Amino acid sequence: MSGYGEEDSTAKSLMTLGAIALFSFVFLFYWDVFTLLERTSASFRTSFLPDSVIFFWRMSCLLVSIYAIIYMFRMKTGTMVVLDHETRSEVTLHPLGIRKFVTFSSWTLICSVVYFLLATLSSLSLFSGSVLPTWINIAQVLFFTMALGAGFLTSTVVRYVILPAEVKQKRVHEHQFYFHNQMMHNFTTIFLAFEIVLVQPELRPHFAIFGLLIGTLYALFAFPFAYFGGGYYVYSFIDPRLKLAPLFVSGLAGAISLFYLGLWLISLLVGYNGLIGGVAVVIWLSLIVQFQPEEIEYEVETNSIQG
Repeated sequence: MSGYGEEDSTAKSLMTLGAIALFSFVFLFYWDVFTLLERTSASFRTSFLPDSVIFFWRMSCLLVSIYAIIYMFRMKTGTMVVLDHETRSEVTLHPLGIRKFVTFSSWTLICSVVYFLLATLSSLSLFSGSVLPTWINIAQVLFFTMALGAGFLTSTVVRYVILPAEVKQKRVHEHQFYFHNQMMHNFTTIFLAFEIVLVQPELRPHFAIFGLLIGTLYALFAFPFAYFGGGYYVYSFIDPRLKLAPLFVSGLAGAISLFYLGLWLISLLVGYNGLIGGVAVVIWLSLIVQFQPEEIEYEVETNSIQG
C-alpha cells in the first residue's frame, strides 16, 4: 500500500493523540463542561409533543437499536475489507460475534443505544415523578453529543468514500446494506437527528470536545488491536505507520467535532423555527444516507472469431 514513508510514523501518531487528549482534558475542566452537561440535561426532558409520545419514540429507537446489536452477534457470516498489519495490503475477512464491533460505526451504534437507554429512563421518570441521579443526566447528554457527531460523520464517509470505492473496484457490496449496516450507517444518524427536531435540546458548542475524545479513543483502540490483537486495521488510513498518519488521526477526531458544531447550529435554527429547522435536518440527512447499492456495470470482453 502506498503512503508509507521511509520512517515509521507510529511515535508521531501517538504524540499527536496524546496532545489532543491533553488539550481535551484541559478544555473540559477549564470550561467546567460537566456542569454545562448537567444544566443542559433539563432541556432533554421537555418537548412540544406530549411526554408519552417522546417516551414511545425513544423506546422504539432503543429497541430497534438493541435488536441490531443482537442481530450482529447472531449472524453466521460477515464481510469486512481491512488492512493487514503485517503485509500492509487489503484482505477480506469474515468476522463473527464480538469481532464485528471493532468498527467505528459499531461504536457509534453503541453510543446511540446508551443514549436512548438513558433518555428512555429520563422520559419514564416524568411519569413516575422520580428524580434521576445527576450522573445519569450528565451521561445522557454526553453520549448524545458523541453519537450525534460520530453518526453524521459515519454516514457521510460511508456514502461518499466507502461505497464509491466499492463501486470503483467493482466489488459486490450488498452486505453494506444488510439490516445491521443500515442501522449503523443510516438509522442511527436519523434517530439522533430527529431527537433534535422532536425534543429541541439546548446544545452548546463546548460539547464538540467530546468529538475529539471519541475519535482519539477509537484511534488508541485501533493501534494496539492491530499490533497485539486482530492484526488488522478496519480503516487503512488509521495505520499509525503511514507518513500522514498524525494528520489522519487528528482529522478523524476534528471531523467529528466539526459535524457536531454544524448540528449545534442546526439546533439553533430548530429552536428559532421548528419547521425551517426540521426541513434543514431532512435535507442534510438526504445528502448523507443511502439505502440501496449502486448498480455496477461489469465490462464484458467479447472475442471476435476470424474465419
